[in-house]
Amino acid sequence: MSASAKPAKRSGGFTIIEVLIVLAIAGLIMVVVFLAVPSLQRSGRNNALNAAANNVLTAVGNYTGNNNGTMPTDIQFSGNTVEITGGAGSNSESTTVDASVADVMLNGAVIDDGDDVGTIQVITGTTAKCNATASGLQGSTSPRSYAVLFVAESGTGNILKCIGS
Repeated sequence: MSASAKPAKRSGGFTIIEVLIVLAIAGLIMVVVFLAVPSLQRSGRNNALNAAANNVLTAVGNYTGNNNGTMPTDIQFSGNTVEITGGAGSNSESTTVDASVADVMLNGAVIDDGDDVGTIQVITGTTAKCNATASGLQGSTSPRSYAVLFVAESGTGNILKCIGS
């Protein structure tokens, strides 16, 4: 009677191929994570800027509502507080924004995507209406309209965003 040859039993370790496959999968996961993190951070900063711009828009709306439709004539930005004021006898309005805001201004030369990320501008009067793509302004028929522009980030550079009344 001949004994049949039994295959040798494998000891409890991993083969080099199994280790290399695990390392390759781990490397792929790391690459995906490293590519996704900057986009997630940019998205978070843009969400904070959008919230700050909405706070400013609401404050301008409150100001005009409390002052018989009169548009503000000045905006002061200090620390994280935006103070909206007008002529003598008008009520002021203030709002708090987070650290993502670089500057807040009223009217003047319209900002564009070449300005610093976090720059917010309130535009009042007949030019203050967001265009169809919310990426800039178009004319308005009302001298009592207002819009808020802000510079945000994209994957390829800065972009201009607009929110309006």
